[in-house]
Amino acid sequence: MAVIPLQVVIGGRAYDDMADIDPAGVSAALRARSPVTTSRPAPERFAAAYEAAAAGGATAIVSIHLSGEMSGTVEAARLAAETAPIPVEVIDSRSIAMGLGFAVLSAARTAAQGAGPNEVAAAARHTLEHTHSFFYVDTLEHLRRGGRIGPAATLLGSALMIKPLLHIVEGVIVPLEKVRTATRALARLEDLAVQAALTLKSPPLPPEAPPATPKPPEAPSATPEPPTLTPDPSTPTPGPSTPTPGASTPTPDPSTPTPGASTPTPDPSTPTPGASTSTPGGSSTPTAGSSEAAPGVAIAVQHLAARARAEALAERLTARLPALTRLEIVEVGAVIGAHVGPGMLGVTVAPAS
Repeated sequence: MAVIPLQVVIGGRAYDDMADIDPAGVSAALRARSPVTTSRPAPERFAAAYEAAAAGGATAIVSIHLSGEMSGTVEAARLAAETAPIPVEVIDSRSIAMGLGFAVLSAARTAAQGAGPNEVAAAARHTLEHTHSFFYVDTLEHLRRGGRIGPAATLLGSALMIKPLLHIVEGVIVPLEKVRTATRALARLEDLAVQAALTLKSPPLPPEAPPATPKPPEAPSATPEPPTLTPDPSTPTPGPSTPTPGASTPTPDPSTPTPGASTPTPDPSTPTPGASTSTPGGSSTPTAGSSEAAPGVAIAVQHLAARARAEALAERLTARLPALTRLEIVEVGAVIGAHVGPGMLGVTVAPAS
């Protein structure tokens, strides 16, 4: 899996996310009120990654990126795909951070099982369709400066100490609810995550084989034949399973990680925010047990410079949803951090593939 990093620009100097600058570095710059912006990767960086994958034996690539509504990264990937030596399917996740990361991880697992590029892309899209992200920021000013939310929404948060909760709709960050005080906002964030986990649709099961057509009874013969044992059509017939090798692995985008032969190229706003792929990081706490939430649900609690808050939220979610298949605590990368600011806390709920 290849990760193409986005860049963070501080005071006119560009840094590759996660390679040249980490979340602590961008948090310090924001607190010092230094000018902080971000920049997409050049198409040439994607072209080099695609060529390297082909040289390594990949026969196709699935390239997954952060929302095209918030970044030009997906366009850069498409430009590079036009001249790639092997087929490249570019997927606009219409999400960020672990909303992208879980899709990348699902695609990578599918490719590792020997699936072809169509199945790998389908796995990513299925996860994206069933993923929900909610988040809280201490201030909307960083989102406004980066053009990721409109000035009218910023005013909602600045008046009367209102703390808006946000979510992503059609690839765009929009206000979800307005809550008074940070304490109430975080409690509501927890409730939204639990509700999403309880209502998350499980991945569709593969279609069942059609029932066998019963044979008409035969006329009795003069000389009875010895009985033959006919297997029950409802009993599966064991046999070898032959995986179809996948052309490649999803190529996630540098924006991180949430997420084969080629590699998904996740987007910088991904779990390992910043890189063009989302490589989830942080602690993973698998939980088991029975509860209202059906197994098969994964949650990522994301933060920027708010580890204690994230751990407390993760502990409460685990208590309320003991049947969770997977729980991650992830600090977003520098690219995402540049737009949300220190104190950000988010929750992504997705199918656990």
